[in-house]
Amino acid sequence: MTIGNGSGKAAPLLEVRGLSVGFETQGGVLPAVEDVGFALYPGDILGVVGESGSGKTVTVSALVGLLADNARITSGEVIYGGRNLLDLSAAELETVRGEEIAMVFQDPMTSLNPVMRVGSQIAEALRVHGASRARARHRAVELLELVGIPDPRERFRQFPHEMSGGMRQRVVIAIAIANRPSVLVADEPTTALDVTIQAQVLEVLAAGCGAAGSSMILVTHDLGVIAEVANRVAVMYAGRIVETGTVEEIFGRPRHPYTIGLFTSLPRLDSDLGHLAPIPGTPPTLAARPPGCAFHPRCYLSAGRDLCRSQTTELVHLESGQSGACHFISETAGSEGTRP
Repeated sequence: MTIGNGSGKAAPLLEVRGLSVGFETQGGVLPAVEDVGFALYPGDILGVVGESGSGKTVTVSALVGLLADNARITSGEVIYGGRNLLDLSAAELETVRGEEIAMVFQDPMTSLNPVMRVGSQIAEALRVHGASRARARHRAVELLELVGIPDPRERFRQFPHEMSGGMRQRVVIAIAIANRPSVLVADEPTTALDVTIQAQVLEVLAAGCGAAGSSMILVTHDLGVIAEVANRVAVMYAGRIVETGTVEEIFGRPRHPYTIGLFTSLPRLDSDLGHLAPIPGTPPTLAARPPGCAFHPRCYLSAGRDLCRSQTTELVHLESGQSGACHFISETAGSEGTRP
């Protein structure tokens, strides 16, 4: 299901540089995302993975101007089509969002209007960007068929509550790909669905990207989804990217202790432990980020090492091909992951 190879030799479609986002509170601005950077290339499906609270949703919401009212972008650039999206006005961003960059959210019931027929909602996404009423209606039926909804002409007239959760998510995907965007951002698109429907929706997402010629940023906490769909991976922890690489690199030989911990937490048929091996402790809150490397309180490499407690880590390029942010990453060179 991987689409393209995401070669770094091509010019990136979208490039994030030094993105930092915080939330205003009575005590000041709490950092949620710090110095995040990555590039999305033509044909890429970039998986962004990490535990809840790692900053995944905040990062992708910032790209399309959908942050909460109390969120503040404190630094960085999001370069798309030669423009910094963070400098655009709300009206200018509206011309980009939906037509060139589209988003699929986790819960389709919060994305769809409950008192509006699903066909009209798909058609509306097309009419906003200049399609005629007749063309929008015809295209909406085509899209319902493309995302695998049976009897699309009949379903066109239904309301969201008349559809199953899987069908509603397919409608949301149809809306997202309606204008053939260059970039599709999918934020936990299968979390609210059962396993069987998850697989079907992932197939629809990949097929939709192929039909629209889109690249995709796929946010999830599910490593199985990443292995199934993505070709490149960015691992986030405590608001920072701690490791990047291809799926083969990350799954075959993870290098950051956090990434290794994620894999050891997974059930494996070839394990003789007889139980799961979770990462000890919990992720830090925004108000209680530890000094130095944010992962050091949970890290097996940091014991007795003052550097981990005092100095923030930066991403460095590794000979293996991926990049990692750990002071002692050379000690993980022999780590084995889970083959995709």
